[in-house]
Amino acid sequence: MPHVVIKAIKGASPQQLQEAAKQVSAVINTTLGKPEKYISVSVEEYSFDGWESVYNEHIKDKDNVLIKPGYTDPKTFQ
Repeated sequence: MPHVVIKAIKGASPQQLQEAAKQVSAVINTTLGKPEKYISVSVEEYSFDGWESVYNEHIKDKDNVLIKPGYTDPKTFQ
């Protein structure tokens, strides 16, 4: 606890993903006061074509999405 999942379109290097995970963990440690030994972060990568299902299942109309994306069409990102 807590566990964070980063869902992203493929393209970042393994080093970039590792750095993002480390920074997410550090922010949770700082803002929520959770020791880093209890924090886990995973990454799930998707193709552009697969992103629509991620958007529809995990983002669109979800009350728990605290920061909404600046697009409403996951095919065009408009």
